[in-house]
Amino acid sequence: MLQVRVKPGVEKKLKSRFPWVYRKEIASYSRTPKKGETVVVRDFSGKFLGYGYINPDVNIAIRLLSFDKNVKPTPELVKERLKKAYEYRKSLNIPSNAYRLVHSEADFLPGLIVDVYDRWVAVEFTTYGMEEYKQTVVETLIELLQPEGIYEKINEFSKKVEGLRGEEQLLYGHVPEEVVIQEYDLKFYVNIPEGQKTGMFLDQRNARYFLRTLVKGGERVLDVFCHSGGFAISAKKAGAGEVIGVDISDLALELAKKNEKLNGLEGIKWVEANAFDFLKEQHKKGEKYDIVIIDPPSFAKNKAAVPNALRGYKELLVRGLHITKPGGILAIFSCSFHITEQHLLEVLQDAAYDTRKVLRVRAKTYQDLDHPWILQIPNTLYLKGVWVEVLD
Repeated sequence: MLQVRVKPGVEKKLKSRFPWVYRKEIASYSRTPKKGETVVVRDFSGKFLGYGYINPDVNIAIRLLSFDKNVKPTPELVKERLKKAYEYRKSLNIPSNAYRLVHSEADFLPGLIVDVYDRWVAVEFTTYGMEEYKQTVVETLIELLQPEGIYEKINEFSKKVEGLRGEEQLLYGHVPEEVVIQEYDLKFYVNIPEGQKTGMFLDQRNARYFLRTLVKGGERVLDVFCHSGGFAISAKKAGAGEVIGVDISDLALELAKKNEKLNGLEGIKWVEANAFDFLKEQHKKGEKYDIVIIDPPSFAKNKAAVPNALRGYKELLVRGLHITKPGGILAIFSCSFHITEQHLLEVLQDAAYDTRKVLRVRAKTYQDLDHPWILQIPNTLYLKGVWVEVLD
């Protein structure tokens, strides 16, 4: 097995169970590494630190699977961890038949995402090393879930970075063009082959429900970057008056309209528009809303993109604060690990200064519990939301 020694000082984070070794942290190899192979990671003096798999071509060169000298990475280990992930989800009593079964490093299976949509499963292999265990993953999912179908999604960013070989494909059984999932008392269509991510933003389940607790009846609600309408439909179901959903994708809006009808609702106004332009126009017209939801896609795929991302967030927030009524609620979200909760709070303060608003924090929300957050692995906390009451 390939032996890898890390530079002095790197062992500290690994001993705290952080599972990444960056390429620049590697001191030496026992031989030339092969992409995807299993390695032994040692400190600079040669003491054992863990087992992982390597891709020498990428920044995060090694992802560790085990810190126990007696537990080597094997198909049996992957199978055992899949079973533990399943048992954990069962313990959560999730109010939905759609949930995340495996959340990569947070389930100690780096490079693997598994989402369940009723009787169908979507999987993503985001690293070269985890792709080597594809057959084991599929066989174990069939054993655990007895699904009607398993579909492989491809993350294009990961494919480019890692040099993945796969294409989106059916791995088992059949997967229809659309499936219907339930979330509390709402239903949503999910298009697994064509949908964003693995099909739906399951991580916002608790935030969608929290929105419903804020709606008292008759409020005017704006859902910006609405995608398939989760927040807008939740608000309407809770008794909101005028509800507007805005997205630049006509396909997303068509799905949102179908979801509205699926839930026996009517009257939501769906607008195909650039979110920045729409907010600017609403401000210019003097429009006001009781609740404004701003849930943009990831603006920061890496650390270098953070400054531009924060400028984008500030523009959204300045426009959003201008159109939120006094006493109204504005919610802002980041789905990027690189945009931290502190970033959101600071940009909120900057936007509040520019608009001369006083903001009272009403809540913070995070990804739901089926998307675990491991304290020792900060990147497992990626979705943050801040809900503020706008005071004059």
